[in-house]
Amino acid sequence: MEEEHGFSVREGADWSKYMAYRPVYPGSFFKRIYDYHGAKPRAAWSKAHDVGAGAGIVSATLATRFDSVIMSDPNDGYAELGYRILVQDLEIPEEKLSFLQESAEKSSIESGTIDLIAACEMIHWTDSEIAVEEFYRQLKSGGTAVITSYTRPKILGNPPAQRAWNEIFAAYAKELGARGNLYVRGLKMASSGFESVQLPEAKWKEVKRVYINAGGNLDAFKLDDRVGDSKVGIGEERIWVEGDKDWTDVKGIDWLKAYFATWIPRVPEERTQHLWQQLEGFLGEQAVAIETPVVMIFGTKA
Repeated sequence: MEEEHGFSVREGADWSKYMAYRPVYPGSFFKRIYDYHGAKPRAAWSKAHDVGAGAGIVSATLATRFDSVIMSDPNDGYAELGYRILVQDLEIPEEKLSFLQESAEKSSIESGTIDLIAACEMIHWTDSEIAVEEFYRQLKSGGTAVITSYTRPKILGNPPAQRAWNEIFAAYAKELGARGNLYVRGLKMASSGFESVQLPEAKWKEVKRVYINAGGNLDAFKLDDRVGDSKVGIGEERIWVEGDKDWTDVKGIDWLKAYFATWIPRVPEERTQHLWQQLEGFLGEQAVAIETPVVMIFGTKA
């Protein structure tokens, strides 16, 4: 029987299924983070903060490079789950880790004490302007903030299947948008390719946005037509990386269904059943290549 790494948080976050069906952050993902941070003349590797850490997926890898890692999340039970996975299961030394239940917008962490903040797959659930200001407060001068997110994978080589897949996520966007302003804000942020997340030029330098497997534009991130305004600064560097094999795989219809089920809030089955039938008709028993678009935003505290 599958071990239950998970519990209910409103909609019921099941971390066993999340970790089984969401993409695994590849080594190249962390290499980009470490290369950006390590290129600084006085890069420090003392303390990292994994914000909105969930079950500690990113914290586990950060702990291999930093002397200590703070894992924070506002939701009940996540600190206990992170402790169980990181300390008890992965046997990361307990003294290297701290676990906090608090939001990205307001932290108890002392100002100017953090070398690197990682905010992975979470910024769309925040008021990003306040969260980025809080990241700035916590970081040491010259410290790194990295904000990342991936969106639904693209189905390669089968345009009809891709169109049906897009329609399934349009149904998700409709469900999300119906939940109120908080969810609409997150939807618009994600659909902008996170270009609506601003790192103000007066406080951040060396800002770089890396778009992986996006196809040279932001359409891959759009869930529907609600898109946030771009707040990309004039001096920011934009890098497009295509065909990154670390974010590709081969999957079939059962995996696609299980993957979609990890997106919260869940969409009632009757709203997407006909779309799944279409997608299954286009795929049949065939496994197809998929490619996940990713955005990584880097900034250095001025």
